[in-house]
Amino acid sequence: MTDWGIGEYERTAAVLQPAADAAVAALAPQPGERVLDVGCGTGNAALRCAEAGADVVGLDLAPRLVDVAAARVPGARFVVGDAAALPFADGEFDAALSVFGVIFAEIRAAASELVRVVRDGGRVVVTTWVPKGPSSRVATVVGAALGAPQRPPTWSDPAVVREAFAPHAVAFDERAIPFAAASVDAYLEQQTYQHPLYLAAEGPLRERGRLEDVRAQIRDLFAADNEDPAAFRTTSRYWIATVSV
Repeated sequence: MTDWGIGEYERTAAVLQPAADAAVAALAPQPGERVLDVGCGTGNAALRCAEAGADVVGLDLAPRLVDVAAARVPGARFVVGDAAALPFADGEFDAALSVFGVIFAEIRAAASELVRVVRDGGRVVVTTWVPKGPSSRVATVVGAALGAPQRPPTWSDPAVVREAFAPHAVAFDERAIPFAAASVDAYLEQQTYQHPLYLAAEGPLRERGRLEDVRAQIRDLFAADNEDPAAFRTTSRYWIATVSV
């Protein structure tokens, strides 16, 4: 399991703030409501919920990110914990959300836990990537180089998400978010030297003698999908899944 506290995830989190804003808008937290942010990372969504007047609790597996979030959102409570085994009582929250957080947990366990801790009549919002575009292909390249078995998508498959949350209704809203840099090489350097997923794969790839080859493949993927010939820009699509509990 990746340690999301390594590297500088704060830089990626800053770029993902618009997705957190969209997720919070879909959740529509009200003043005084109890809201849980699962896989809170640096506190993007927790901050917006707190600004709306909600009573916020954030949870993440990475202790360093929990500390970062707590510093950003001093009025909220943050704990270290697992999305598949939430340390909260049944129906403790009015609403819960996760911005690209629970998608790294086993879907049925995490979905069950989200529904369990939200009261009847509450709601859950989860953002999950659409399985296409350069980021998805990069994950395939890295996985193949590491000899990882290719698995079908779970959180990225609306049918699987609906099944995991059944019998509760799930609505999907597709959105897009851009990633930009001064050049393809600048973006590649940002990702391979700062992002926790890349850093976690670096050691195993080096041991297999595949590190430079994989970096070259990733650069080619980004170059092929570059939307800005004068610099670098690529667009990733994602879903906002809203669950009526």
